[in-house]
Amino acid sequence: KLISPTLTVTRTATISTSNPFLLLLNRTQRAHYHTKPSTTNPTIDFDLSSTTFNKHTHTQNTLKNNKNNMPSVIVEPNEENLKVAANKLREGGLVAFPTETVYGLGANALSVPAVLSIFQAKGRPLTDPVIVHVSEKLDALKYLTLTETQTKIFHELTKNFWPGPLTIVGQSSPLIPLIVTADTGKVGVRLPNHPLARQLISLAQLPIAAPSANRFGHVSPTTPQHVLHDLQEKDVTILNGGETACEVGIESTVVRLDEGENDGNVTVLRRGGVPIEKLEQCLKELNVQISVVTRKAHAAVKQEAPGQLLTHYAPDIPAYLTVITSTNTDNNNSEKSSSSGSSTSFPLSEVVLVDFGGRCEKLAEKCLAYRDLSSTRNVGVAANSLFSVLRWSEQVEGAKLVLLPNLRF
Repeated sequence: KLISPTLTVTRTATISTSNPFLLLLNRTQRAHYHTKPSTTNPTIDFDLSSTTFNKHTHTQNTLKNNKNNMPSVIVEPNEENLKVAANKLREGGLVAFPTETVYGLGANALSVPAVLSIFQAKGRPLTDPVIVHVSEKLDALKYLTLTETQTKIFHELTKNFWPGPLTIVGQSSPLIPLIVTADTGKVGVRLPNHPLARQLISLAQLPIAAPSANRFGHVSPTTPQHVLHDLQEKDVTILNGGETACEVGIESTVVRLDEGENDGNVTVLRRGGVPIEKLEQCLKELNVQISVVTRKAHAAVKQEAPGQLLTHYAPDIPAYLTVITSTNTDNNNSEKSSSSGSSTSFPLSEVVLVDFGGRCEKLAEKCLAYRDLSSTRNVGVAANSLFSVLRWSEQVEGAKLVLLPNLRF
C-alpha cells in the first residue's frame, strides 16, 4: 500500500541538547505526519494557517550595495594568492576563506567601512553582529573586556576547545567598532581550526570579522562553489579549500560570558559544533552554571550573537521537520484532515525527503528525490553533510517542499 502522510505545522521545536542539528532545526518549521493506507498517488496535507515563508524578506536595517558590482573569483591558496588576499583585507576588501565549520566572508574587523561592506555584500541587517576571528588565543583578549572570573572561564574554554568551533561572546574592548557588535557592545571571538584561515589572518596581521559567506538567511556554504553561487558579483576573492575543507560542516557554538550578578555563569546563545554536554564537562570544576537561550528574534532587534533569527540557514523552498506519530490513522480521519479549509496538499512527487539512518527509506521511491544524511546513523557524518544536502535539495528540479529528520524522535 502507498503511504500518504498528513502534516500539521507548528511554530516551535524543542529538541534534546545532544542533537547537533539544533542549529538548523530551530530555524525550520516543525511538521508531524500521520501515515495512512492509500490507493491513490501519495500526497502531503498540512496546515499553512500560522506559517509564512518569506525567508529572505528582511528590509529593516538591511543595507544594499550601491557600488558597481565586480565578479567574485575562486583562487588556489598558494603563497602568492594568500599574500594578495591578505593585502586585499588590509586595504578594506572582502576575502572568503574556509574554516572547519563553514566558509567565512572576511573583512578587517577594525575598519568600519570594511565591516560595512560585509553587510552590503550579504544583504545582512545591521542588527545581526559578526564574529571576529583571530590566529592566536591571546589575540582574542585584546578585543574583550573581561572580569577576573570571566577570564578564568575564557582560559578554561579555550584550553579545551580552541582552535575549534566555539565562539566566545563578551564585552568588547574599545578597539572593536560598534558595527561589529550590532551596537550592543558585545563581541564574539573565535580561533578557527583550519590552517588556511589561520594563515590568512596571520598574513593580514589583523583580526578578521567574518560571518558565513552567503547571502543573508540562506544555507551556509561549505564549498567555494557555494560561496560563488551566492556572492558571484560582490568582488570577493574566494580561497579554494576544496570540497571537504569544512570538516565540522555546521556553525560554531556561541557562548556568552555572563556579567553583573550572573558573573561566573555562561549562556549558550547558539548551538553548533561543540555539544553542550562537552561544555558542561569542561566547566564542571569551576562550578559554572550553563543556561541555553532559544530565540526567534526579528531582524529589527539587535542581537548579541549571530544565527538567532528564524530565517537563518534556510533553503529557498519551504522546509519542515517530520515526525511519524501514527501508523493506524483510519480513512475517516484522513478524509476529515484533507477536507479542512486551512490545509494544503503536496504530492510526494514534488517533495525532497532528507533522511537519517533509513527511518523513511520506504518513502524514497515515492518522493521526487531522497538522500540519507547517514545510513549508519553516524551523527558526525550527518552534521558534516547537512548544509550541502540542503543546498542540493533546493536545486532539485520541480521540488516544492523539503522534509527533514527530527532527531529528537
